Amino acid sequence: MENIKVSVLVYVLNDREHIQRCVNSVINQTLQEIEILVIDGGSVDGTLEAVKTISENNSKIRILPSSPGVGFQFNTGLQAARGEYIGICESDDYLLPDMYEKQYKTAKKYQLDMLRADSKHFIETKEGEVAFFVALSKKQELYDCILDLTKDNRILQLGVNSFWSGLYRRQFLLEQKLFMNETRGAAYQDTTFSFLSSVKAKRVMLSREAFYCYRLDNPNSSVNRPQKITMLMEEYRLLKQRLKEEGLFETYKEIYLSWKINGCLGFFDSLSQELRDSYVELMYQDLREELDSGEFEEKELSGKGKETASMIRRSISDLRRYLYGMYEGFYHTKEALERIGEQEFVILFGCGEMGRLVDSFLQHKSKRIMAYMDNNTKLWGTKIRDVPVMSPQSAVCQYPNAVYIVANLTYFQEMKEQLKSLSVSEEQIIICNDYGFFFKHILLHSLKNKGQVV
Repeated sequence: MENIKVSVLVYVLNDREHIQRCVNSVINQTLQEIEILVIDGGSVDGTLEAVKTISENNSKIRILPSSPGVGFQFNTGLQAARGEYIGICESDDYLLPDMYEKQYKTAKKYQLDMLRADSKHFIETKEGEVAFFVALSKKQELYDCILDLTKDNRILQLGVNSFWSGLYRRQFLLEQKLFMNETRGAAYQDTTFSFLSSVKAKRVMLSREAFYCYRLDNPNSSVNRPQKITMLMEEYRLLKQRLKEEGLFETYKEIYLSWKINGCLGFFDSLSQELRDSYVELMYQDLREELDSGEFEEKELSGKGKETASMIRRSISDLRRYLYGMYEGFYHTKEALERIGEQEFVILFGCGEMGRLVDSFLQHKSKRIMAYMDNNTKLWGTKIRDVPVMSPQSAVCQYPNAVYIVANLTYFQEMKEQLKSLSVSEEQIIICNDYGFFFKHILLHSLKNKGQVV
C-alpha cells in the first residue's frame, strides 16, 4: 500500500483473550490508509495463530517477530513502520472506529509532531462495560491549541499520561531517536519515551475527543505484576542517564524527580500487602540517594510527592508509617462508604472526574443520591441522571442530615471545611480524594465481590 497515513503498532505477548477485539478495532478504522503492525514477543498461547487467521483476509496486517518486552517490540514496530504517523494500541485495549481519521486530519492540518487525547477507561462486567472518561488535564487552556513543548513544561507536568491515546509523527520520533529502552520484561519502558517526547516536540495538541479504550481489569497487565519491583527504578536510572547525555538534566531535573516519586507511590499501590515491606526498603534507599545527592531543589513536588520526600529525609520508619497511614485513611473511607444505610440520603459534593467515579460506585451499590452539589455556579439548576445539581447552601438547607461525600483530588480539605461552616458535622462527611485507589480498591473490589467482573 502506498501513501500510508498511520502505522498502528500493536505489541502483544500471550494475550489470546483480547487480541482479536484489539486488532479488529484497528481494521475497522474509518481511515483506510493505515497499516497494522502486530509485533509478537513469542506468544505460545494461540495469540499468533489468532492474528494469522485475521490477517488471511486483510492485507493491511503485518506480523513481526520480536524479542519479548515492550521496549523491544515497540522499537521493532517503529523501525518497520512506513506511515506518516505512528499510532499505538496495546493488545488488551481497543479503539473507537473514527479515531485515526479524525486525529490524522488534525495532525496533518496543524503539522503536529504529537497529538494526545482524553481516553475511555473501562472494565468488563457480566452486565456490559463500566466506562469512565479520563481527561489528560484539568486545565482547559491546554486543549485545542498548538504547544511547543521545548518551551512549555505543562504537558510534562502531567506525568506518564495516556501516551497511546494519539499520534506521533514518525520522522519526529526517528530524528529525535525516541525509541523505548530495551530492558527485560514488559514494565515501565514507556516512561523515558513519554518524558522525552514531552520535552522535544515543537508542535503538540491535546484533544478532548476520547477514542482510545483502555482496559483496567486485566490481571496480567504489567502494572498488576508485583515481581517487577526493580524495573521502575531501572527505567528512571536510564531516563536520568539519557537526560544527562543530551544536556537536558539541569533543565528538567525537578520534573524528573516528581515523576519518579509519584511513580514509586503508584507502584507501591499495585503491590500486595506481603510485598510492600520489602519494596518500601528499596524505595527508601533509591529515593534517599536521589534526595541526598544535592541535585534537586524539590520545586516540582506537591501533595503526596512532597510529603513522601519529607518522610524519606527523616527515616525509613517515618516513610513506612506515612505510607501505611495513608492507606489506613483510604480503607477508612471504604468502610464509611460501605456503612451508608439503604434509607440514608447521599449528597455528592463534586461533579468532576473524581465525582463521576464515586457516582459510578454509588450506582452499583444502589445508594440513594438525592442531589449533586458543586461550587461551579454554572452547574446549579442542571441535572445529572435526572438528579439536580445544587449550590452547597441549598443542598445543606434541604438535606441537613444527609451523608456528604466530598469527591475531589485537589480541594477536598477546603470543601470539607466549607461543609463544616454550613453546620454539617464531621461524622456526616466522607472524603474521596484518590482516583487510583478508589477505582482499584473500592469500585473494582465491589464489582468483583458481586461477581460482576468478567
